[in-house]
Amino acid sequence: MKNSKTNLLPNIKTMKKYLFIIVIIIFIPFACTQLSPEEQEIFDNLNKTVNLDMFESDPVYQKDTIICIDALLRKYKFISIVYLQDGCAPCYPIYIDWHKKMDSLGVRDDYTVLFIIEGNIYSSYERLIKNVKEVGEIEDKYYTIIDTNFKFLDGNKDMPCNIIKRSLLLNEDNKIKLIGYPFSSSGMSELFLSIINK
Repeated sequence: MKNSKTNLLPNIKTMKKYLFIIVIIIFIPFACTQLSPEEQEIFDNLNKTVNLDMFESDPVYQKDTIICIDALLRKYKFISIVYLQDGCAPCYPIYIDWHKKMDSLGVRDDYTVLFIIEGNIYSSYERLIKNVKEVGEIEDKYYTIIDTNFKFLDGNKDMPCNIIKRSLLLNEDNKIKLIGYPFSSSGMSELFLSIINK
C-alpha cells in the first residue's frame, strides 16, 4: 500500500503542473486583449454615422470642377474624410501625402478622398492649392470642401475631435469603417484594402 501511495504523488504533481500550464494558456490571451484608452476610443467610434448634411449647399472642389456633396456621395462607395486646417503649415504635407501615397495602394474606382478644410473668412480653395503647391507638386485628383464656419465639427459633436483628425473611412451609408491613415503601416494598408475590396 505504501508503494502505491508514493507512486501516485509524482502523478498528482505532474497533473498540477499541467493544470497550471493550461490555466496560463487559457487566461493570458484574455489578459493581453485589454485595449488601451486610445484603442478603446477608436473601437467605440467604429460604425458611427458621420453627418455630412451641413455641406448640402457648399461647393465641393476638384481641380477646375465644382460638384455638390450629394453627387459625390452617390458616385463613390467608400470615402476617406481627411480633416485639416487652412493656414496650418504641417497640414500641407499631409494633403500632399494623401495624393501621392494613395496611388501606391492601388485603390478601386469607387473610392475617393474628401478633404474638409477648417478655414476662416480669408480661406478659399484657390489659396489652399497655392499654399500646398509651395510645399510640393500634386495632381489634384481628390475632393475638397472649405469649412469656414466649423460646420463639420458642430454637426458631429458626439465624435471626439482627435478621432475626426485621424481620418475616417466611410462606407456608402456614411458609417465609419476605419480610423487612421491607410498608408501609416503595412497592417493599416492591408486592413484598408480588405474593407474597400469586400
